[in-house]
Amino acid sequence: MEIALLATIIFGLYAIYLSYKNDLLQKKTLDKEKAEKDRLYKLSVIKDIQGKIAYATDPEKIIDTIMVSLQNFYNYSTASSMIIKDTHVLFKIYIEDKIGSKHIEKVKENMLSSFEKLVGKLPHQIEEKTYGKPIDDSIDSTYSSSFHIPLIANNKVLALIYLSSVKENAYSNMEDLRELIDSASSALTHFKQAVDEETERFFSLINSLEDGVFMIDNKNNLLTINDSAKKLLGISGNTDFLNINSIFPYGFCLEDKIQNVISSKKQCLEKEIQVADKILNIFINPIEQDKASIILRDISEYKKKELQKEDLIHIMVHELRNPMTAIKDSMELIITSKGALEKEKEAKFMEIIHQQSKKALSQISSILDTAKLDAGKLILVKTKGDIAKTIENETKTFVPQAERKKISLRFEALNKDIPEIFYDEIRISQVIDNLLSNSLKFTPENGKIKVELDYNVLSPTTDGLSPMKQFLSLDKYIIVSVSDDGIGIKPEQQKLLFSKYTQAKNTSEEIATKGTGLGLYLAKGIVEAHEGRIWVKSAQGKGTTFFFALPTTDVAKTSEETSKPATTPLGRLSQVVN
Repeated sequence: MEIALLATIIFGLYAIYLSYKNDLLQKKTLDKEKAEKDRLYKLSVIKDIQGKIAYATDPEKIIDTIMVSLQNFYNYSTASSMIIKDTHVLFKIYIEDKIGSKHIEKVKENMLSSFEKLVGKLPHQIEEKTYGKPIDDSIDSTYSSSFHIPLIANNKVLALIYLSSVKENAYSNMEDLRELIDSASSALTHFKQAVDEETERFFSLINSLEDGVFMIDNKNNLLTINDSAKKLLGISGNTDFLNINSIFPYGFCLEDKIQNVISSKKQCLEKEIQVADKILNIFINPIEQDKASIILRDISEYKKKELQKEDLIHIMVHELRNPMTAIKDSMELIITSKGALEKEKEAKFMEIIHQQSKKALSQISSILDTAKLDAGKLILVKTKGDIAKTIENETKTFVPQAERKKISLRFEALNKDIPEIFYDEIRISQVIDNLLSNSLKFTPENGKIKVELDYNVLSPTTDGLSPMKQFLSLDKYIIVSVSDDGIGIKPEQQKLLFSKYTQAKNTSEEIATKGTGLGLYLAKGIVEAHEGRIWVKSAQGKGTTFFFALPTTDVAKTSEETSKPATTPLGRLSQVVN
């Protein structure tokens, strides 16, 4: 009986123990499930917050996003943030419990002390913003526990977050907040790196521009300036806007124009401003945050070409007026005579008309050929032929003109074995025509002009502007020279001879004859289109020699691997080879 009773008691106690253990297990399971749910919830909230701040660039907005979300993680009496904004400290506090002013003052005092230790001296002005429940000044107590954490990006403290609670030991586990702050710091750091990379690319782009560029703010601070702008303005080393402004001519106030653009938000264009020896177009454009960009475009060469074109028009009018006047007068004499003129005189007038018509047509052809050259539309028609015969025949056409000026003109082939080559007979004749016309124009009476033709390896020496170093090879070339014992050309003028609208200006007034300045430009283009080169040697008072060299093959190979530069549009000429 006693044994049965004891057994019953033991089984009862064991059942109670098992029940207790089961209750503990269920509670533990429920607690674990609740913890997992809470963790999943917090993770989802953290992920949502991270998504919001991932591309944020303003620390204040990041802090506001975090502060609004803190109630999902922690119980607090107040949640505060502090950040330096412009010239003041911005202090925000979110109130969740009934607290008094003393609580808030203690939070602010502790935050200012901590923030100053982290960032250094703070601005004196403090802007306060309060959110949440109203302050109850009847409550005299402060908080019992607190926690603060700074927001750091690129090794710089940007803000401070501060939690306080009237409860003790309220903030033992703050890993969630640390994770949010780390995400914010990472976002700002990556943004700063991206900004630095873009800034570096921006300045690299500015420095690569041929135009001068600099930027100014509304306080006349020079924000950036590229090397082209320094070169155009004649500046070396560091500078400021005061120095830049002083470079511009008297009466042109760049500062006023920039400030007008910044205030009106409208761009401005100032044309043809003379700065030292440069002529500049100045573009002033407003950009955000009260700044302006200034672009300096050098139009000196453009203006020079414009003046040259104007000169060309005057020259052409003068050049065409003379032959047209001679044609007009001769025709009037023939018409008004009504057949009474002697045949000899009539033939003389007809010859005048013929020669002056050829002269006018030649001038017009030069202009048309130049236009085709610039457009790359002047076509070479190459045929295989005897270039020696072409040059000799073209030289003979100038004999009467040379005899009238009592100038000796002769042609000589220095090599009797000159091969036939592919060339455009009309265009090469045009080159000889231009070279002989120049020689006759600038050679005085009783002078000598010599046209020579050779077939040889080019000399490895260079002289003056000769580009022959590009032709150093074992191949032979057709070399043509036109030399005279005229007045010669100054070295500085030689550099410009093959440019459009350019003529030598060292001639005396008695000898100098106006022309279009297109002949040598066309000659250079035609020779280079044949894969040749043209150059000049001259000494003042001793005469001038023009050379050009042509390959004997259709395309000559040079000793250098790099191709020769196409210095004129004729380098792109279409070619027809028969």
